[in-house]
Amino acid sequence: MTEKEQLLVKLYQEMADMTQPECAACPVPLSCCGPEYCNLAAKYALKDWGVVLQPTGHPRLPFMGPNGCTVAPHLRPLCAVHTCQINALAFKPGDQEWTDRYFRLRNQIEVIEWEIHPLKIE
Repeated sequence: MTEKEQLLVKLYQEMADMTQPECAACPVPLSCCGPEYCNLAAKYALKDWGVVLQPTGHPRLPFMGPNGCTVAPHLRPLCAVHTCQINALAFKPGDQEWTDRYFRLRNQIEVIEWEIHPLKIE
């Protein structure tokens, strides 16, 4: 793994560590998880990282384990960066510091993503 890839893995983990508590505090935790996002993660993991994700046998979410998603954050980028408040409002109400940190981190991730996984129109 290149240094940039290692940095990207680290940044996605940091992002997931930031967003996971937001999901856990949701009135309906993990309600945004859906099989369509699992399918996107599987395609992304294989195409951009050469990783075949292993299903867990969960009846609805292919990669859900007893303690949450089993897929590393860098292999599920849409999930790692998602929070309902950012998606709906583009900020976390009452917490500008968290919002600023989120967007600084997301910007770092996006810059490296474009460098190592440029968009290819097929």
